[in-house]
Amino acid sequence: MTAPSYGRAGRLTKRALVIASHTVERAALADGALEQAVVIAMFQRLPYFEREKEVYARIAQRASVTVVGMVERSRPDLPAGVTPVLLRANEELAREWSVVVLSPSFGAAVIAQDLNQVDPGVVTLEAAREFDGRWGMRRDEAYAEVVRLREALGNRLPPVARNRIDAVLESVTSEPAVDVEQRTEDSLRYLVTRLVDTRNALTAEGEQRAAERGEARDPATGLHTLDGLRSWLGTDTDTVGLGVTLLRVADLRGMEYSHGARAAMHTEQNIADLLRANLRPMDRAARLSDTDFLLVQPCVGEDELDHTGQRLLGGVHQLSELYPFVAVTPACSSTVTYRRPLPIESLRAALVTAPAPLWPPHTGMIKPAPEPAMAQRMPATERAHWFS
Repeated sequence: MTAPSYGRAGRLTKRALVIASHTVERAALADGALEQAVVIAMFQRLPYFEREKEVYARIAQRASVTVVGMVERSRPDLPAGVTPVLLRANEELAREWSVVVLSPSFGAAVIAQDLNQVDPGVVTLEAAREFDGRWGMRRDEAYAEVVRLREALGNRLPPVARNRIDAVLESVTSEPAVDVEQRTEDSLRYLVTRLVDTRNALTAEGEQRAAERGEARDPATGLHTLDGLRSWLGTDTDTVGLGVTLLRVADLRGMEYSHGARAAMHTEQNIADLLRANLRPMDRAARLSDTDFLLVQPCVGEDELDHTGQRLLGGVHQLSELYPFVAVTPACSSTVTYRRPLPIESLRAALVTAPAPLWPPHTGMIKPAPEPAMAQRMPATERAHWFS
């Protein structure tokens, strides 16, 4: 089978995008005319920049102007010579991952838009993020991107930075070395493909070893624990939307004492099977406590989240057919969130403030309307649901 080619345009995984960005950044440092260059990078969030802070400190020491954009409320602590531009979370530039370098004799660019999607074949959430973009070592394209970003950032650029960008643009007068740029791109495309393939293989091997060790699993159900979920989610970014469903089966508390260990064990395992049913590779099901379970589904809409809640409640109610003498009454709350850590306590509070459970078998599920108290606990951009 022919290895995939991570070309200069199209769908890009985060791993390919990181390698392409590093290639452009290193090329900038190797440019003999960097003192006459402009470097502009869109980082989405500060934690992404922190990982590259040392590289940009070196670039800023030499470049005429270095600008980075990210979503932040206050001016971050950046290396000397790096000009920050604060972005709003709801603007288009907040979803952009870009690195552009332009000097009189050299140009390179990586331009990508976050699709808010994940690759189902990649197990780690952050690594699975997908982008639509392009990258290359062509000066004319880098020139066009500098012009675009200069206009998009507008008066958020300090006058000094804007004047220096204009000076670099005016200095680009010679014809580009198209043949040399094409050969360079071809070579780099091959290297990017090999590096991404190698990294994917190493990551898959590490994930397999972790699975074999049974790390962060609930011994009774085999579901993830909250600690295991946190390591998968990460804590430093809010760029991937998550559908989060909290399922509570209060009857599990004391079930072993009331009905015996066998009934309790089978009920727990049946609930775990319900949570695992229809899971995509990027979804995660976890047990939070004796009674509480969590389902996390990246990049799902509210309609799909509603369907998930209905499926879980219906499945738990049907367990009474297996053990007619064991009562199980589920409750469910859910939300679409970008928050990290996950708003678990808000979901739990929603169950506490919800009306009494109703489940007439002949009419299906009744979903009460959200109460005002809950709306105050969660950001306006999120919506909570109560199922029972």
